[in-house]
Amino acid sequence: MLHVRSRTPGVTRIAVAVTSIVVAAGMLAGCSTSGAPTKAGPTISKSGIPNLKGQTVRIAIGAAPDPADTKIYLMTQILQSWGAKTEIINQTGDPEAVRVIIAGQADVGAIAVTSAIDSGLTIFGPAQPRLDYYFMGAPSLKTMSQLPGKIYGTSNIHGLEALMYAALLSKYKIDPSKVQATLAGGSSVRVGAMLTGHIQATFVHAQDVPALSKAGFNSLAKMSEVEPQLADSFIGTTAAWYKANPVLAQAIDEAWIKASQTFNTDESKWVKAAIAYGGPATTTSDAQGLWQSLKTANTFPTAKSAFTPAGAEFQEKLAVSVQAITDSVPLSQWFSETAWDKATAALNIK
Repeated sequence: MLHVRSRTPGVTRIAVAVTSIVVAAGMLAGCSTSGAPTKAGPTISKSGIPNLKGQTVRIAIGAAPDPADTKIYLMTQILQSWGAKTEIINQTGDPEAVRVIIAGQADVGAIAVTSAIDSGLTIFGPAQPRLDYYFMGAPSLKTMSQLPGKIYGTSNIHGLEALMYAALLSKYKIDPSKVQATLAGGSSVRVGAMLTGHIQATFVHAQDVPALSKAGFNSLAKMSEVEPQLADSFIGTTAAWYKANPVLAQAIDEAWIKASQTFNTDESKWVKAAIAYGGPATTTSDAQGLWQSLKTANTFPTAKSAFTPAGAEFQEKLAVSVQAITDSVPLSQWFSETAWDKATAALNIK
């Protein structure tokens, strides 16, 4: 059964929590996190199908229920089909996702590379491996070469937007000192600032592009094309949980792959899921438009390349360059592709 608890809306981030078998010191394996005995742990058949009977999967998302997070809702449905009970718990962004993981209220989460490194977590699979952001310019700003001298609005100077901005300026060989950067709030606030002329350029989600385009604004760059290696988020957890739960880690990655396949091949099913998760305010037209925007940005590729050490290292180096983290950390301390390799092999994903 799926339960949804909504807290304060915030930046969309997810934390996937899995209640699994815990081996207490001096005790036999076979106790759930609630202390109730279980007959057996999770298994995966030779055909790659997980058996999660007796497991509970809690997924914390850093926003109120939003159709943009339909992939997570689909993952819960897939995990349920494999025998797990699931629950979606709304959180308030990356910091809260990390907090509940560390506190033991969630065991896994979709977090940024910077959050994983700063908090000592390990990433083991993709969450959103391609960005759904576009860089939009005011009506008078028609090409990237015209950006110098304009005002760029951002919500932060060290997070994901900072990584995107650094990659964008590097690609177009623009000196950052030639552009005036200003803090302009979250995505919806920045869209409003664009419409009122307070800023001339900013990053917006794909779903916001049509409205701005109709108002005369220009799409200057699609970030999934500017830098394909730059991801929105990865699935991460504590090193201890990952070591203790290799089968569940693989099952979570397999659920992500299945959700990605649905997104890419079955628009109707995805739209129905988006309406179910988004609630009464989500219309069929809204869901269809969102699917088209996300599909155009190639946000969820069903491919082994959705999670690679090269992509993770690229993001770490970019994070160091914009001072999102203070120094590089050896890849082995925060990245593992073991579960992902097993999941892609089990489902024959190339």
